[in-house]
Amino acid sequence: MSYCTYIASDYPLEPKKNPHDITLSVNEALAMGIKDIPEHYLAPEFDKDEPDVMLYSDRDIEINTETREIKDGDHDDDYALYPVEGFGDIYTEKKYAVYLEWVRYTEGRAKKVIEYIKENLKHTDEVEIWHIFMGVGETPNIHTKKMSIEEFQPEMIRDIYNREIKIETVEGYEVADQYRYVITR
Repeated sequence: MSYCTYIASDYPLEPKKNPHDITLSVNEALAMGIKDIPEHYLAPEFDKDEPDVMLYSDRDIEINTETREIKDGDHDDDYALYPVEGFGDIYTEKKYAVYLEWVRYTEGRAKKVIEYIKENLKHTDEVEIWHIFMGVGETPNIHTKKMSIEEFQPEMIRDIYNREIKIETVEGYEVADQYRYVITR
């Protein structure tokens, strides 16, 4: 079970790869001078041209477990948006959805996500941002807040992304709170 923050719309949402993370074949990694290649990838029987077997990142991530501080270079483009497919916990009625993946919130990243939403709003009346806890099988308690794109601020993305979700047992079933912002033109 885990948290998921996703954007939903009735107009197609373009996926966005994180430009700081790329997948490589073993030969591509060797050509880049990457030294930390697992032994089994170097075995003679392994296809070293097989694509997407290694993940390479051009930034370091430092996590201080005592202070819960994360340092990752603060690149504004250090996030990804991946299509939501096969997630049983998605309750939006919108046709398209992408989930947000990043190491942590920064104001610059949130501004980029807002620009992404603004672009989508050129083609539809509203876009939703959801923050859910996956793996709780019953219909959730959905808390909704509606606002215009002009009212929508970066700290609102931080607030929904960091929101703790309460899970209750109701009549023998687990029910989770889910949070949704509805953003209009």
